[in-house]
Amino acid sequence: MDFLNNLNLNQNELQNAAVQKLALAPGTPVEGQIYFNTTSDTLFVRAGGAWVDALKQGDITGVTSATPSTLSVTTGTGPVPSIGIITGEIAAGGEALATASQIVDYVASISSGVVSVGSGNTDRITIGGTASAPTVDAKVAAIADGGLNLATGDQIHTFVTDFGYTTNVGTVTSVAAGSGLVLSGTGTVDPTLGIRLTGATNYIEVGTGIDTAVEGDRIAYSNGANAVQKVTFGEIPMTALTAVKNYVDTAVAGASSFQGGYDANTNTPDLTLSPPAGSILQGFQWAVTADGTFFTEQVRVGDLLIADVDNPTTLAQWTTIQSNVDLASTTTVGLASFSDTNFAVSAAGVVTVKDNGIALGTETTGNYVAALGTSAGLDNTTGTGEGSTPTISLNFTELTEAAGEQFVMFQDGVAVPVRSTPKQASGLISAELTHAATITATAVVTHGLATKDVIVQLYDTVTFETVFADVERTTTNDVTITFGGAPANDVRVLVQKIG
Repeated sequence: MDFLNNLNLNQNELQNAAVQKLALAPGTPVEGQIYFNTTSDTLFVRAGGAWVDALKQGDITGVTSATPSTLSVTTGTGPVPSIGIITGEIAAGGEALATASQIVDYVASISSGVVSVGSGNTDRITIGGTASAPTVDAKVAAIADGGLNLATGDQIHTFVTDFGYTTNVGTVTSVAAGSGLVLSGTGTVDPTLGIRLTGATNYIEVGTGIDTAVEGDRIAYSNGANAVQKVTFGEIPMTALTAVKNYVDTAVAGASSFQGGYDANTNTPDLTLSPPAGSILQGFQWAVTADGTFFTEQVRVGDLLIADVDNPTTLAQWTTIQSNVDLASTTTVGLASFSDTNFAVSAAGVVTVKDNGIALGTETTGNYVAALGTSAGLDNTTGTGEGSTPTISLNFTELTEAAGEQFVMFQDGVAVPVRSTPKQASGLISAELTHAATITATAVVTHGLATKDVIVQLYDTVTFETVFADVERTTTNDVTITFGGAPANDVRVLVQKIG
């Protein structure tokens, strides 16, 4: 419950009460506000602009040192105690703290140095000098079979060059010709590689120069010197044959080729389900010999199907040409026309019904209202039958006072001769007995009920919780609502007349 004004208990006790419990301090506190922190189990009070422990208020009465050899306390009784650190030279058993300078002096006074250094491998490392200032050297020697010493870069170079190696890296010592290549010169000095054009079955065979092509299965062509050369058809590279095929395919692409009849009822031959690859090429045509469904389209006898691409798999990859179709009749499937009074046809051939384009007939059965009647208290003045647009209104002259749950609806400019008293058990409350208003701060609410015998309730319009404020019945028509502080949300005021 929200109390939006001060609560005066007139020095009466607040018994069995608990302080507000929160895990965190309130966000917008005021001086003197208290709450109990459930995280630290501490009672806090707002004082001096800060939250302070309500149970630990007061001055320090005394300060002592738990380690008097390292921490000293002067004026320990306050109100401002003084604490100092005790320092001293570093010594065995000393308890005083040491400064940085004392630590440096102590370390410098200690005699220190390397006691001894040993070699983990005497074949590679030698130890010299003194125990406090040892020297370490690597033991090197020329590379030899079984040698254990390390070798310098110069010794490694000498060892390698003694075997006849040079500093040249990756020198080619010989070159050999593989399949399709011809090697001229020597394999070790200035070799020359060329493409083998004679004697290889995978390449064009070049014969001797001729003036004209001979008869048979040979193809003549001109070489770089404009001499006529020849090659057998079987020795033409596969890539050249592929190029010829592609040229021929491109040259004849789109050419029509009639393939025969097509039974759309049985999909014979198979054009839609799983035809063999290559069995349907671009331009192939079939004439429909039996009605049926081609992919998702209805086709009929006489229609022509033309493949737009090789191996088509969808209806979009075919062109369907319909045969001549007569006008539709009650016994013949054909073309139908539509009245432009009732229907509209788009450029794409979509037919739609115009607004009010079709009038209903005189059907007397179905889910529609054939006639509309009225009972007491209602009037229908514009029509009740099929096809009419009735208007329903209240007939105030038929409203009479009676027992039960009847009530009167008031209409501006219309006189009501009598009215019924609302039955309390029905939950109906007359507008003459209540008033409601919304306020945002302290305000005077005029209810106009002409009595101070009213009940006033308030609730938050956001949280819908009941709130409490000072309510003064200033006149028989007014109440004054007073808040101790501005409410967080709008407040709804409900006034009800009693008696």
